[in-house]
Amino acid sequence: MSFWTTETMEILNCLTHGGNFTGQYPISIYLTISAASFLDRASHMHHLLSRTGNHRPYRPEVDIDRLGDPTGEPHLPSHQLAPLAFRRQSLPLHRQLRHTAAWLLCGVVVAGCGSDGGTGPTEFDRADLLLLYAPLSQNERATVLAEWEARDVAVHDVRIELRDTVAVGIDTLEVRILSHLVQGDRHYGALILPLDAASTPRIVLAYTHFSDVGVSVESTLFALGAVAGLRGDQVALVIPSFGGKSLSFGSNSWISEGPVSILDGEVDDTLALIHAAWQQPGVIDGQAATIGFSAGGTIALLTAIREPGVRRVVDFFAPVDFFGPFAQQLLLDILDDQPPELASIPVLQASLIDPFERGELSVAQMRLELLRRSALHFASSLPLVLAHHGTADRVVHRAETEALVAAVEAVGGSIQAYYYSGGDHNPFSLDGSLARTAAFLGELAPVAEKVAATQVPPWGGARTLEGLNQP
Repeated sequence: MSFWTTETMEILNCLTHGGNFTGQYPISIYLTISAASFLDRASHMHHLLSRTGNHRPYRPEVDIDRLGDPTGEPHLPSHQLAPLAFRRQSLPLHRQLRHTAAWLLCGVVVAGCGSDGGTGPTEFDRADLLLLYAPLSQNERATVLAEWEARDVAVHDVRIELRDTVAVGIDTLEVRILSHLVQGDRHYGALILPLDAASTPRIVLAYTHFSDVGVSVESTLFALGAVAGLRGDQVALVIPSFGGKSLSFGSNSWISEGPVSILDGEVDDTLALIHAAWQQPGVIDGQAATIGFSAGGTIALLTAIREPGVRRVVDFFAPVDFFGPFAQQLLLDILDDQPPELASIPVLQASLIDPFERGELSVAQMRLELLRRSALHFASSLPLVLAHHGTADRVVHRAETEALVAAVEAVGGSIQAYYYSGGDHNPFSLDGSLARTAAFLGELAPVAEKVAATQVPPWGGARTLEGLNQP
């Protein structure tokens, strides 16, 4: 079949706007973090809770180290950004009127104003936000790790739904559309292999997309060639279709069963497809790498944390932490029905924010929900990481990658980070990232196919690029 489709021509938009189709918005908004101690956090929250109509994002003027965890966790830089990938869907009219009446009666938003004696929502007490963003404990981390360990991501009844070939450059590749049962739902995904994989098996590379609607095989192949510098015959590429989202190839499309679960269930889905791919001929069993952009990078990191078989991760400007002052400000804006216009807010609004506001999700449960989506706090489980970030990124601040570097190095891990002067939230603005990514992933290719890593310095820490000072 022909590789060039209208979707491949829209890939630039796809990479930077969180979807396959022109005009969609980025799926993530990112939260600035800065606090020296719990008292500093409380003082800032008091400022937020006593604000008037000014909804400009809070951005600290200076970097302040976060209070160390009382259990002995290392101090990490905290002036960073983290994602809250959801769009607020308008509340029913009667609830909007109750909100408005409550704010008119209060005059300003103050701590404890969440209970208004029946004229507004009584379920949510905004003073609880002080507890929501308190420093994390080792017990909370252990709870999330135990939950991940207990999740069933084993695959059953693996089927090949379609086999075809696709030409990418000089390479002809086999496309297998797989389906499998995981946690009782049938999910779909693509496995793309070189034609000689039967005699020379390839390692799995999972592309964790960030679209709020689905993913296209053709667009992904184009993206990974244009952005990551990958040739189609280097790896066994797997493309998951997350729960409730679509996978398309040519004129065919499939929708995976199950609910949409941004940055959490999507990791389960990625792990399941990797396990299904490991059962296929032409694939090296038990080894993988992951790559993702923006929120997709978050999924790539979390997948590597949860699967010991993942040997390398490529992270393009991913958010890594869901805690911090800007997150508090953003959450208040969403609770006030003044959210930014971003594509995936309705999903997390329905699954997290509304239940939290109604009191159906406790503060302790909400903290665990945020923690499950925060790769930074599980840095000790990461394999080799290659990270790219532009210094002019206004969607995810470079401080996210800086914090990840600090966290990985604090636990003795290995990460290589590059910061690109003037680069924004678009991989094509990160000059040199293609060659570095190709070299990094090329090391996983068969010996005859390896890409020479001539420009990649030794592992460890951030590297200074020409014209850019090291952070």
